[in-house]
Amino acid sequence: MKPLKVAIVDDHILFAKALKTLVSGFEDTYVVFVAKNGREFIEYLKSDHEQPDVVLLDVRMPIMNGLSTMAWMKDNCPDINVIAITMEDDEETISNMIFFGCKGYLLKDVEPTKLNASIIKASKGEFVYNEIVDVSLRKQALSGISKETEDEVSNHRKLQLKATDQEFLNYLCGTDFGYKEIAARMNLSPKTIENRRAELFRKLGVSSRVGAVIYVMKHKLIEEL
Repeated sequence: MKPLKVAIVDDHILFAKALKTLVSGFEDTYVVFVAKNGREFIEYLKSDHEQPDVVLLDVRMPIMNGLSTMAWMKDNCPDINVIAITMEDDEETISNMIFFGCKGYLLKDVEPTKLNASIIKASKGEFVYNEIVDVSLRKQALSGISKETEDEVSNHRKLQLKATDQEFLNYLCGTDFGYKEIAARMNLSPKTIENRRAELFRKLGVSSRVGAVIYVMKHKLIEEL
């Protein structure tokens, strides 16, 4: 197997050093660069240096955080696979990182064997998630988004969404707006948005915003995804 090139972006110096040592010990894997923040990493990407196959990206960092880094990479380096490795386990953060193209979401206490396997899978463009994403969502994520079967396409065509549902879906999965901001933009009350969210999740067969994002990516319901 061709050696995998990994970059680490994390402002916690001790953790970054430990992670570099760990990853460098994996078979056929080596670390090409360690950055303290997104800006430093982007400067590296703009140079003529060796480009990574996989990036292990922290979410909360000074100067330029993980979300801003992912947004830049989505527009400029969409072929580089990124795994968020962080302590942030809230749904909105996960959803935003997925929206910006993150291929994986792992907590920093991940087992070394799982991290190794995740790096290999992400290098192939596959999705990898921790237990913070429930079983049904992991199955959807791990199935990928590029090989829809004819049955899945046929079933998707049967899904009928009202114009207002589609508008809500566009905000939900095509932006990083919170629910209160979505309600304001749609001129609806937060309670109405809450009900609409529950109804939409039922139609899509998902249980969270993360699930909706993955469903939209898989079935290409929004062009930007």
